[in-house]
Amino acid sequence: MATQVLIIEDEPDVARMLGQVIEAAGDFRVRISLDPNELDAALSDQPPDLILTDLMMPAMDGFEVIRRVKAVDPDLPVVVVSAYASLENAVEAVKTGAFDFLAKPFRPETVELMLAKLTRDHGLRARAAEAARRAEAADPYLGALRGQGALMQRLRAWVLKVRNTEANVLIEGESGTGKELVARAIHGGRGPFVALNMAAIPEELAEAELFGYRRGAFTGAARDYPGLLVEASGGALFLDEVNAMSPGLQAKLLRVLQERSVRPVGDTRERKVSFRLLAASNQPLEGCVEQGTFRRDLYHRLNVLHVHLPPLRERAEDIPELAEHFLQHYARAHGARVRRLAPEVVGALMGHGWPGNVRELENVIEQAVILCDADSATLPLEVFPHNLGGQGWLGDTAHAAPSTGGTLAEVERHYILSVLKAADGNKAQAARTLGIDYKTLLRKLSAWQ
Repeated sequence: MATQVLIIEDEPDVARMLGQVIEAAGDFRVRISLDPNELDAALSDQPPDLILTDLMMPAMDGFEVIRRVKAVDPDLPVVVVSAYASLENAVEAVKTGAFDFLAKPFRPETVELMLAKLTRDHGLRARAAEAARRAEAADPYLGALRGQGALMQRLRAWVLKVRNTEANVLIEGESGTGKELVARAIHGGRGPFVALNMAAIPEELAEAELFGYRRGAFTGAARDYPGLLVEASGGALFLDEVNAMSPGLQAKLLRVLQERSVRPVGDTRERKVSFRLLAASNQPLEGCVEQGTFRRDLYHRLNVLHVHLPPLRERAEDIPELAEHFLQHYARAHGARVRRLAPEVVGALMGHGWPGNVRELENVIEQAVILCDADSATLPLEVFPHNLGGQGWLGDTAHAAPSTGGTLAEVERHYILSVLKAADGNKAQAARTLGIDYKTLLRKLSAWQ
């Protein structure tokens, strides 16, 4: 197909001459706009492959044209053509994002040289993009970050950029958005990957688990234990729900990050450690700093690189792919014949708010696969819960709504207990699904006993 070229030039004779030179140089199709205010419409209606713009125009200068183009498509090349061919203007145009700068009056061979340079650059970019796509397809860690929407594509590109550094990373996002998957993708399988959920371990055991201990350091310490910080040396330590870390443990972790050494409980010697710290929080950690529950100095140590994972409701275009993936996975896991989703199921899934995010979607698909008729090849809507338009869990009263009204506290109790049952009694998993602190869940359960 011909390369589509848009010339923005308020002098008709100059625009026509430039267009003739370009079309004579190869397979190019030229459109001319005498009014730069038509740019937005041109970008949306028939996006060009190349834009050439005059620099000095009454309605809009060339610098503003570049900025508007780059806001819509950062990869769309823009060439500035100007009679004001000063070094200052050329440098400013390139800094703004121009691909090249042509001086008026231009010579045909100069235009042809620019077009050849552009074609070569485009070919190199295309080959680089194809190589990146092949590398991404072969990478199981990136492959786990499913979704072809713009948000997920940007996330995978960001992961590739930060993977080959040793800088600490803070991953924030609601519960169930896949923070550990992103941490594993950043790590990329280079060395050990050691994970610990700070909300799922009692405070009194967290220090020994992280820092290790000597035999006899406390009751039950029957052997030397190196600790997770030592085990992570040469790789990465992933601390999930780092916002739940106690103040005392925060201070000790900060010292390890500063000194790059650790002293096991009951020991007098320091051990050198070298690991990349990947921390995740289901609450904005800066807000925890402002509330006084998280150390500011540790926050800055963790927040060298930062990424916020979007909730599933903000990337609904990825739901069909995710649902299909979970369907195939759990059909194999449970020996089910079902292989596809009914069309009305896809619509219901995309219309749901998913407060539990991807984890909730996965659980719902697994439950539906289990409840689907053994001889059915299509997953129907009726096996899904009521809030998706189905018939619920086929008489499972633990998930049914209370038959009478009840207070807000009673409704909350019923819901939390049903989620805990669905998690097979796993309190840490239930807390993650509910989007609350592990300690908060324990406190509520204790009050109901």
